[in-house]
Amino acid sequence: MDKIYQDAKDKNVAAVIIYKKAAQTKAYADADCTVQLTTAELKDAFIKGAVIKLEGTDGFVKPIKYSESGSIGSVFYIKPNGTTATSADIASLVAAANP
Repeated sequence: MDKIYQDAKDKNVAAVIIYKKAAQTKAYADADCTVQLTTAELKDAFIKGAVIKLEGTDGFVKPIKYSESGSIGSVFYIKPNGTTATSADIASLVAAANP
């Protein structure tokens, strides 16, 4: 059985916030959207319970899936469809490759 352990840096952390800048699909580490998360950071955030803060809104969304293609990690989340009130779309945010 595989296990995921919390590190000392995780003590008393309820969730990690992933920031999304409007009209972009990059996953950022800061509210100003200047520092893109690496694939390792994005994977760690997803596994330990991240939330996504969408720029220009007061709400948060929860990522529903994590995957990697090559060396780039992505998280996926559900967002309301802007044209059809009763439907939703799946969107994604991508990390930068690990250094």
